[in-house]
Amino acid sequence: MDHYDSVSDSSTDFQSCQSLSSNTCDSFSSILPLQDVIESHFSHFSSHFNVVHINAQSIPAHFPDMLASFNQTSLHAILISETWLKPCLSSTSYSLPGFHLIRNDRIGSGGGGVAIYLRSHLAYKILSASSQPPPLDNGEHLFLEVELAHTKILLGVFYASSLRVNYFTSFETILEKLSPLYTHNIIMGDFNTCLLKHDQRSSSLETLIRSLNLHILPLSATHHFPNSTPSLLDLILISSLSHVSNHGQCPADAFSYHDLIFLSYNLHPPKAKPKIILQRNFGGMDLDALFKDAQEVDWSGVLNVPTIDEKVHAFHAALIKLYDTHAPLRRIKLKHLPAPWLTADIRLLMHKKSKAKTRYKMKPTEENKTAFVKIRNRCNRMCRDAQRRYIHESVENDNPAKVWKFLRTLGVGKQADCPISKIFNIDDLNRHFTTTSDFDIVTKSDTLNKITSMPTPKHSPFLLSRFTDSDVEKATKSITSNAVGSDGISRNMVLPILDVINPILTHILNASITSGVFPTAWKEAQVIPLPKKPNPTLISHFRPISILPFLSKVLERLVHQQLSFFLNRNSLLNPYQSGFRPGHSTTTALVQITDDIRHGMDNGLLTVLSLLDFSSAFNNVNFELLLRVLSSINISPTVIDWFHSYLYGRRQRIRGGVLSPLLFTIFINSISNELTSSYHLYADDLQIYTQSPVATLQDAVLTINTDFDHIAQWSKSYGLQVNPEKTQLIIIDKFVINVLSIILIKNQFNF
Repeated sequence: MDHYDSVSDSSTDFQSCQSLSSNTCDSFSSILPLQDVIESHFSHFSSHFNVVHINAQSIPAHFPDMLASFNQTSLHAILISETWLKPCLSSTSYSLPGFHLIRNDRIGSGGGGVAIYLRSHLAYKILSASSQPPPLDNGEHLFLEVELAHTKILLGVFYASSLRVNYFTSFETILEKLSPLYTHNIIMGDFNTCLLKHDQRSSSLETLIRSLNLHILPLSATHHFPNSTPSLLDLILISSLSHVSNHGQCPADAFSYHDLIFLSYNLHPPKAKPKIILQRNFGGMDLDALFKDAQEVDWSGVLNVPTIDEKVHAFHAALIKLYDTHAPLRRIKLKHLPAPWLTADIRLLMHKKSKAKTRYKMKPTEENKTAFVKIRNRCNRMCRDAQRRYIHESVENDNPAKVWKFLRTLGVGKQADCPISKIFNIDDLNRHFTTTSDFDIVTKSDTLNKITSMPTPKHSPFLLSRFTDSDVEKATKSITSNAVGSDGISRNMVLPILDVINPILTHILNASITSGVFPTAWKEAQVIPLPKKPNPTLISHFRPISILPFLSKVLERLVHQQLSFFLNRNSLLNPYQSGFRPGHSTTTALVQITDDIRHGMDNGLLTVLSLLDFSSAFNNVNFELLLRVLSSINISPTVIDWFHSYLYGRRQRIRGGVLSPLLFTIFINSISNELTSSYHLYADDLQIYTQSPVATLQDAVLTINTDFDHIAQWSKSYGLQVNPEKTQLIIIDKFVINVLSIILIKNQFNF
């Protein structure tokens, strides 16, 4: 393909590159499965950076083919055009073993979307992702900085949806900004510009690539639609021809009528290190021997020491010594298992399906089309039935914990953890999670004085009562999490010998509340950053999930029970607070508000409803204010001392503790004191609403604005902030729901 010489700076390098390339469809490509074809091209370059690109025309539709095709250890990145993914589809549902999925989904219309599957041990950051939905004259793209052993490279995928998309200016602008920053650029994609035509469009693209000091690697036609002229639409752009070890194309008929294009680039990515965890084998224990040895443990070291920290330390040491004998820690190597339902028979049928499509592509007769459709439908049905059978067998007659563990492997439930350390600095994340908003000292002092000046409640003060053995046993069994906290003690280490150690636990927990000290060892939380969105690019895109010591949750649960009883008996909680209370839930809040709205409709009234969201509300609770609020509702000084010990001196702030939601509910209790509108609270979510006839709508908006002023003043006084970006104002009548912009709120209101 001599016409590509114009994009190369060195004809010698170009010829060398061309001789190394497999730039025609290999004769065996239609005989071997795609998996084996890819492996054959990369087998001599396994230590190089190996990349492929496919136009997938729907990852969801072709995911079984992806599992069957892309399991080579020598493959480092899979660039995909036309993912057809949508934000509602979980990444874990389409995860490939050993890869991390980075997505840029098309929004607002069907089709489109680009993505990169990158080896999970490679560090990366997102440099640029096209806006969604893409503007008419822009293609879709996703560009990453990928860190290899000794250098950082620019890796990108590009997709132009049709020949009508004039993407050249926007594409040039992006690359002018990014390309000079990296010595090595690798960009692959479906450019929808046929370089075999030698027309104005192809000339524009070649000129653009040349101006950026990039090179187009030679390929033959990559798009072969039946009864149409083959075209060269899928391209490989690189910065250095001398680093090309191998490149080319091969049919990928399992996916679309586009060839798969591939590249081996002579840079050496780091090798993946096996992930090793330490785990106890509880299933292999002799329970009778464990119970007998637990009875023989000398627990006097716990009972006789004076301080709560010494008691906890002695208890931990004795318990861990016991389990080091009966269930010692073992090194477990985690493996990325392929789909277990993907049997050899299914793989064979997939290959037959691809061969049938190839025959139809090469000879588009009605007979070949019918044969392809028949085997395609059979293959799809066989994959679907195998997946259903696997799911049914996995959840049938099993306990709920194992069922949910299995469902999470399918993408149901919480998202799989991102390789956070490969994207963000862990210290930066930790600082972000432990940083609270600024709180004016004068304002805080005024609020403290205001709380102190409140009338003394008439009810008796709250005192923590000593826990009985029965209390501790029930609380311990009620906690279902098997997570292991920083102390190394898990639920699985407590329950088998609970009959033996329950009196010792009761002694420790009672020592905590009588001394007014929360154990130091139970204050350390292991924080897991979970992304709020599929491709986090800022540390603010993460929320912290704290793994707390199991026994700390037992103590919190017991205190929670006594405090909740005190609050309910004295009617201290806001009656319109549905968060974290017995007999209340999100359903309670929803029923209350919808019932009020329907009642207003029956009476011909509009409802002006505002949904307010506080920024990082739990993280920004000021402990000094919280303790003063607790005092104001007649919590006794000795219990205040315990809460002071509970709150302060932690390695991480209180996020996810058993007591935290209840304490926040108490903290925010007074926000509604001066509201004139109707309202409902669920934890830190606040809805305020008022109703009026259409003729007096302006008065209703004024009422809402007045209440906004009250909320703003309360938030300032208590150190919280309302997030205006997540605050919505809605006007509802009997026939239509109008969602109004937040700018309807009067301009002078400032969150």
